Amino acid sequence: MQTFVAVLPYFLLAANTVLLLALFIGINQRVRKIGSRSNTREAALEKESTRTSNALSELNNRIAILEREDRQLGSTEPGASGLSSTLRGKVLKMYRLGQPADRISEVLRVPRGEVDLLVKVHTLVMRTYQGEARLEQDGEPVKKG
Repeated sequence: MQTFVAVLPYFLLAANTVLLLALFIGINQRVRKIGSRSNTREAALEKESTRTSNALSELNNRIAILEREDRQLGSTEPGASGLSSTLRGKVLKMYRLGQPADRISEVLRVPRGEVDLLVKVHTLVMRTYQGEARLEQDGEPVKKG
């Protein structure tokens, strides 16, 4: 029994050492599992980030192509301005109805400068026809040439 009492502290020390070693091994395994989950999630996020980046690049390329096509279509359209014939007709109709250029620009979403230019050009072109009409009313022959 004396031997047992003499060996008991060493036995308890060995048992505590084994217990601590088991705890450290368990903690180490949990840290590894958390690390592997973290790596898996990081890889998934990296993959998603790459996919999103590629999608954004494709969209930027598509936007650039559409802008080039729009510029090409705009430069090949007939007419002095970028306004379609329908829109020009609406601008002139509103002008003839007495609408101010600011209002026309606001309603039709056309720059004010384009509205002013269109009205001025229309006025200049119509002067020649109005002059011919006056001459015909006065009875004088009109020379065309």
